[in-house]
Amino acid sequence: MQEIPSEILGEILSRLPADSLLRIRCVCKAWRRTIDDPVFTKLHLHRQLLGVQDSSNGVGQLILRGDLDNQFYSIPMESLNSDGAETIQAAVVKTSPFQTYSEAKPPVGSCNGVVLISQSKGINFLWNPLTGEFHRLPPLKLSKKSRGLCHSVSGLGYDSAADDYKVVKVVQVFDPRDRIFSLQTMVYSLKLDSWRRIKDFPYRIWQFCGGIFLKGALHWISSTMPLKCMDDLIIGLDLGTEDYCLLPLPSELSGQNKPSSKHLGVLDGCLILCCHYQIDRLDVWLMEVYGVESSWIKLFSIEAAYNIGAVETLMPIAYSRCKGQVLLQHNRKDLLWFDLGTRLWKKIRIDNRPTSFSCHLCLASFVRLNVVIGGGGCNNGQQPERAKRNRVN
Repeated sequence: MQEIPSEILGEILSRLPADSLLRIRCVCKAWRRTIDDPVFTKLHLHRQLLGVQDSSNGVGQLILRGDLDNQFYSIPMESLNSDGAETIQAAVVKTSPFQTYSEAKPPVGSCNGVVLISQSKGINFLWNPLTGEFHRLPPLKLSKKSRGLCHSVSGLGYDSAADDYKVVKVVQVFDPRDRIFSLQTMVYSLKLDSWRRIKDFPYRIWQFCGGIFLKGALHWISSTMPLKCMDDLIIGLDLGTEDYCLLPLPSELSGQNKPSSKHLGVLDGCLILCCHYQIDRLDVWLMEVYGVESSWIKLFSIEAAYNIGAVETLMPIAYSRCKGQVLLQHNRKDLLWFDLGTRLWKKIRIDNRPTSFSCHLCLASFVRLNVVIGGGGCNNGQQPERAKRNRVN
């Protein structure tokens, strides 16, 4: 193998699945150096991103977090794409950064194979489920002037210009005495291993959900009326420029028949808007051209008449464009494929899965998280032996 030029070897290896690369790192030193090279990591990630847009390519994995046992499970997307009737096996993820699984909350978001997870005590981790690497974020210190009822929403994204992974936390404080909202936006940089405050978030966020990362920005559904529970805006935060932008909603939603709830997501590399109409119907809109209002199309609609059960609990996970099928999570208990052409659905049989779970689609990549060694990192004396075991050396 020494006769193969390193450039050609990198091209060959970059086309392999990430879990296969993890095994063949041990074949020889040359392969190990190639796979551990940051240039190769970006090349392999680029190919993964091209394939993950269509779930029929089998790229990526589902990360499940059990609601009762609080453990993490993984299911390769490749196994979900099988046309047979065989039962799929869910595997327990053993490379977790948590001392006790009961402390871990469901994933807030993921980006390029890196997952953002919080613990009950406000501790945040960046975690790569494939390699087992993790990085503990330093504590977030808010202004002493912040008083009143407080809650926050977070999101994880990648700033390509700075080659940096960033966590955004929007802290919303309501002072009942003055009936005034204060919204502080804090940004964490993995490169700098520190938090800093940027321009305040311009609108209130009602939903307690993670930001959706797409096109270099994190997105939330917001409200123009701070004291009313509304969801009439999509607002994005560009991680490079740190500017806010408004994205239009589908014009069809401006009528009187408004959905009871809205949720953002990503399918096929495009922003989607899920509109639930109580127990009657789910409409999923897809923005084909980012930021263009006229590019919104209704990808599909599911009504209660399809005998699918509780429609309000359906959430899109992945989209197979070539097969015309959407992977949905239903009632936090089941995964099923819905055929957009025939309007038929098929439940996926999964063994060793939790009874009730949250579900998150994540890439499998070699993005390194031990780039920072400092007070907030995984070598801070909190879990020295665990951190050492969970690293890719």
